[in-house]
Amino acid sequence: MKKLLLAAIVLSSLSIGAQAQSQSKSGGFKFGVGIDLALPTGDFGTTSSFGFGGQVQGEYMLADNISGIASVGYQSFGGKTINDGSFSFKYPTTSLIPILVGARFYPSEQFFVGAQIGVGLLHASADGVSANSSGFDYLPQVGYVAGPLQFTLGYNGVSASGGSLGSLQLSAVYTFGGN
Repeated sequence: MKKLLLAAIVLSSLSIGAQAQSQSKSGGFKFGVGIDLALPTGDFGTTSSFGFGGQVQGEYMLADNISGIASVGYQSFGGKTINDGSFSFKYPTTSLIPILVGARFYPSEQFFVGAQIGVGLLHASADGVSANSSGFDYLPQVGYVAGPLQFTLGYNGVSASGGSLGSLQLSAVYTFGGN
């Protein structure tokens, strides 16, 4: 509940703090395709190694410096192996499919801050045994626009039954269409 409240506050503050830019960009729609690199944090970092994946996104400029964004992605995290001399245990490979919507605020044409919320679909498998789960997914982020490329740094957290998973995420997205 705290995370949902935090996401609502971030989205509200983004819309309240909007400032007009000299060049109008409202109405532009862009598609994007990109790659993600992720570093698990917290307890998730003790059981999983580096993650990688991809995403597709759509972004629509609602005003001169505010956009709405929707994205779907896939990330895979390898499970770590623990050797204690007498036994060996491998944690399962974990896959995440985040389905997110949110908003971005552009204080300048090159920089943005934003947040997305939605559902994260989780799948873990090891040695023929698998488990599926889903939970509340949130992704606050900051980014830089370099022509058709967008670079973002964010924290992707998923709160599911039994705990939460988090990772620091770096993304590069190639966009096309729009203004």
